[in-house]
Amino acid sequence: MFGGYVGKMLRINLINRKLSEIPLDPKIAEKFIGGMGLGIWVLYKDLKPKIDPLDPENELIFATGPLSGTLAPSSGTASVITKSPLTNTCLDSYASGFFGPELKFAGYDTVIIRGRASKPVYILINDGKAEIRDASHLWGQKTSDTSNKIREEIGDKEIKIACIGPAGENLVRFSSIITDRRSFGRGGSGAVMGSKKLKALAVRGSGDIKIADEKAFLEAVNEAFEIEKSSTRSGFLRDWMFLGTPGGLPIVQMAGILPTRNFSTGVFEQYDKLSGNEMKKRFYYRDIACYNCFLHCGKTSIIRDGPYADTVTEGPEYETMALLGSNCGIDYPEAVAHANLLCDEHGMDTMSTGGVIGFAMECYERGLINKEDTEGIDLRFGNHEALIQTIEKIALRKGFGNMLAEGVMRLSREIGHGSGAFAMHVKGLEFPSWDPRGLKGSGLAFATSHRGACHKRGIMGEEIFGKSGFSIENKAVSVKQTQDIVAVFFSLGVCRFATMATPLSLWAKLLTSATGIDFDEAKLMLAGERAENLTRLFNVREGFLRKDDNLPKRMMEEPMPEGPAKGQLITREELDKMLDEYYKLRGWSMDGVPTEEKLQELDLINV
Repeated sequence: MFGGYVGKMLRINLINRKLSEIPLDPKIAEKFIGGMGLGIWVLYKDLKPKIDPLDPENELIFATGPLSGTLAPSSGTASVITKSPLTNTCLDSYASGFFGPELKFAGYDTVIIRGRASKPVYILINDGKAEIRDASHLWGQKTSDTSNKIREEIGDKEIKIACIGPAGENLVRFSSIITDRRSFGRGGSGAVMGSKKLKALAVRGSGDIKIADEKAFLEAVNEAFEIEKSSTRSGFLRDWMFLGTPGGLPIVQMAGILPTRNFSTGVFEQYDKLSGNEMKKRFYYRDIACYNCFLHCGKTSIIRDGPYADTVTEGPEYETMALLGSNCGIDYPEAVAHANLLCDEHGMDTMSTGGVIGFAMECYERGLINKEDTEGIDLRFGNHEALIQTIEKIALRKGFGNMLAEGVMRLSREIGHGSGAFAMHVKGLEFPSWDPRGLKGSGLAFATSHRGACHKRGIMGEEIFGKSGFSIENKAVSVKQTQDIVAVFFSLGVCRFATMATPLSLWAKLLTSATGIDFDEAKLMLAGERAENLTRLFNVREGFLRKDDNLPKRMMEEPMPEGPAKGQLITREELDKMLDEYYKLRGWSMDGVPTEEKLQELDLINV
């Protein structure tokens, strides 16, 4: 096998408890790289079309990349690939930290899980040996308690664990998988794990990762670190280092695109209370870094007084602070930090949680639901106590929370009365914390992303700092390029954000010297494009076409009411023009289907 890879994949069937190792095909590894690309190839090949995401035959795939766990910068990212119970699309979700590297040290590039256990179980992988263990005593436990009890049971404090909380057990459609406060967050992978009666995956390894050309690899590593360190001496990466991702919140406010009260406006009067500077003053305690990362953008937060005293959490990140904060009209950062902790402990995506609660708050204020529906909760914008109460109800699917646990798209159908016009989602995935009325190219990215409204594939920075957010010109080119590059990073197993300053040519050098396979920038981009097209094939097979590459009516019919983006919206004509250009660049039909010619070009014709 090449360098960089372990060379083994582990298949686990929870029905018959069969565990089998299979070699990683070198040709497939070269073609799809690893991580996202490899995981989606496995899912596409294995899964029957139209299968229910909560069916035992749906697969849950943990995948690493060839740079995961190496000395390459920020190489701690792992992927979870499955079919989403929230959107019914192909789902790829990512978490940095230490779980991905540990999985490789334990002897596997990828773990593929299917079936449903007869009772709760967890999987232990230790230096190439895997076993299925009883988890009945862990079922119902929150994520931190689950992790602590598994470590105590095994007698190893350093074991790395990915687990679900009560939300995943209760099949909340946007439940997540938590690994040491990091989250495979979006799209409901936690519900897939819960449907399999799988509580946790615990991994421990002492193996190493072979590098094909160690001298060339170390030279490339040193060059990459120098570039990335210099990028933190000024600009937004410097703010991230000292303030975490909320350091960028004032920039989004000044652009007039900060989601406020369910995206009814892009300006929040008390935005400064939610900024990184304010959180640093009030409750940041120490910096946290993921595996081999110089950025240290994670922040441990400790709240020492007030109604949320004794809250200890990591973050909140920008997306969480905006969607559980300004999007719900809440200017009390301690409440958002506590809400973040609750989501992590129950195992729920903070972004979708903020999106669905913000939507419910607008429905409440419009009189579409009332206190009888909410079981006495005064679900007004700005009521932080209501936010906290509602999160717990969602996670446990209690009363009103049972409806919210289905996500914004299904909730709006249940409520009716025209509420779909302000249900902020694409393909069923709740919006990230960027209003595309002032970022029209990012609006195209949200519309075309295979997993729904996706913050990781937008071009927000380019549009904000380039001051081109109101224009649709050349946005299709930027969106396609960004999506393909992001697919490369997630296939390599590195963090997209901490690596933005490093040129793609240097990542090609890192991959070439690590694996011994010749890669240049063009070959990397081809692999990224191949992964994006394969996800499109998956979604087309499930019935998703141009009609689904759409945006909420609020974005297309309600001009921004105030602020720097006042008067802006994305018209139907503008979106259609960008889609036409995007599909043409992609080599797809005007209905969004990859053509035979494109599939031949990408060597996907036989897939």
